[in-house]
Amino acid sequence: MRTLPLVVLMTIIFPTWTSRAEEQQAGTEAGQAVRAREAAAPADDEIEKLRRAASLAVEEAARQEQQLPRLDTGTVFSSGNRSLQALNPELSVVGDAGGRLQMNDFDTASLGDDSRFYFRVLGLHFQANLDPFSFFKSAIEFHVGAVELGEAYATWTNLLPGLNLTLGKFRQQFGVVQRWHAHGLDQFDFPLAVTTLLGGEGLNQVGISLTWTAPALWADDQKLWLQVTNGMNEHLFSGQAFGVPVGLLRWTQYYELSDSTYLELGLNGMLGTNNRRNITDDNGERVDEPWRTTTLAGVDLTISWSPLEAERYRHVTLRAEGYWVGKETAGGYLSASGGFAYLDLGLSEALAVGVRGDLTQPFTVDNDGDLDWQALAYLTWRQSPWVRTRLQLAHLDRAGEPAQDVVILQVVFAAGPHKHDRY
Repeated sequence: MRTLPLVVLMTIIFPTWTSRAEEQQAGTEAGQAVRAREAAAPADDEIEKLRRAASLAVEEAARQEQQLPRLDTGTVFSSGNRSLQALNPELSVVGDAGGRLQMNDFDTASLGDDSRFYFRVLGLHFQANLDPFSFFKSAIEFHVGAVELGEAYATWTNLLPGLNLTLGKFRQQFGVVQRWHAHGLDQFDFPLAVTTLLGGEGLNQVGISLTWTAPALWADDQKLWLQVTNGMNEHLFSGQAFGVPVGLLRWTQYYELSDSTYLELGLNGMLGTNNRRNITDDNGERVDEPWRTTTLAGVDLTISWSPLEAERYRHVTLRAEGYWVGKETAGGYLSASGGFAYLDLGLSEALAVGVRGDLTQPFTVDNDGDLDWQALAYLTWRQSPWVRTRLQLAHLDRAGEPAQDVVILQVVFAAGPHKHDRY
């Protein structure tokens, strides 16, 4: 019986004590959470302070910017205006000057007859890409006391696959050397056969030129030129700007003999008339000469070697060209032939030496047995890509004229992007 009251008492007391323990534990946990929030509160306050400070700094900078005075220059810049100079053509200036010492028939008394300083030409060369399909080139030549238009032409590329068209005034592609400007030659002057048979100014006429890169059948590269021009060269043709046109055909074959050596063979033909028609002479009379033709033929060969790893420092070039001219004249049929060959050796990037031999018949009707010849040697020093100096010694022997021995010092200087372009 005593046991029953004890059980009842424990049943009453134990739940009460358990609930009080749970309340104490819950209170403890709540206190810890409060203390944790109180501990984290300072960090949150610091972040908020930084945010307010950054906002105030931005507002202050905006107020200061509004208070600064603004300078109005009245200038408006538009994108692309400063690049309009790219539309201007590229300009190069080339000068060719020096001195010569000449002696006739080995007579020292003749040293002063034709010895002098000279300024052969000052050339202004313009070049520009007109658009993605064409480009333009021109050369204006200033001589002492004269100005002339050397070349001025536009070229359209790839009108058809491998086909280019040139229109204007240009030196024609009869052989290799005839196409070049004088300042770009490997020697001081054009070969004797070029100036004697083709004229002092060479073939430089107005017309059109078609160049076709033919399929490489048996050669590594083949090209065909067809040029139709006015017969303005009075040495070979009528000399008229208007009249029957002159036709030129050239075919070249290029072979790579090795990685360092190539060979190029060219064949040339030309046909035109040399009679004057539909003009008035000094007496006011009409001139209509009978039809007379001029025919030209030529062949050229170039073999060149330059090592792949040092092509700027060493090279060996052998070039030879031959010409024949047949011209019907009022005094009879004129037939003359000639040619030249030269060897050019590049010893280093700055130095080159060479020799050349010229042989030609005089450009006259009765020239049987007559020969003009010239032999020369030269040393070229390329001071830089813009300045070149050459020393040349030449012996010239013309039929019926005194022999000439000439020493020439030539300086060619160029300012501009194209330096010493040959054409």
